[in-house]
Amino acid sequence: MSEEMIMTTGMHSLNHTAMPVHDMAAAEAFYCDVLGATAHQATCFSLEDVKTGAAIFKSFVIGDFLLALTVARNSMDMPPPDRFRGAHGYRHGFQVSRARFDEIRAALDAHRVPYQGPVAHPEKGPFGASLYFKDPSGNFLEFVWRRDEDALPRNRSYLSPE
Repeated sequence: MSEEMIMTTGMHSLNHTAMPVHDMAAAEAFYCDVLGATAHQATCFSLEDVKTGAAIFKSFVIGDFLLALTVARNSMDMPPPDRFRGAHGYRHGFQVSRARFDEIRAALDAHRVPYQGPVAHPEKGPFGASLYFKDPSGNFLEFVWRRDEDALPRNRSYLSPE
């Protein structure tokens, strides 16, 4: 991001996003086993926290992105099985390298996760192709690789160096 953009908006980047899930154990298995996320930290898992209405969160690191999952307070309608790109176009998009894109596709196949794609993007644009799918709670996800991936900075880390 340019210095001018940082000065104008006061923002450096998106820090994290949070998504509701029906079942934290199923979500953790999906994000860690299928997508290769690393469990980061959990908050508000005590009975006293739940009684006060605090949200139950568990965070995961996917690449250089922090994803917080929270147990939904209310029921969430599951989308139709054949819908992959989101209700009203809403979905969470993750940028990955071309090599990682192929690994994710193989993992989706190995775990029998239904998906749409790869869907090619216009050749003159920055995006190469996308995979569209849902997590076990019906959250819509997109993984996309960029043609200009070598030109993009990657310097964030949420994990302590080993």
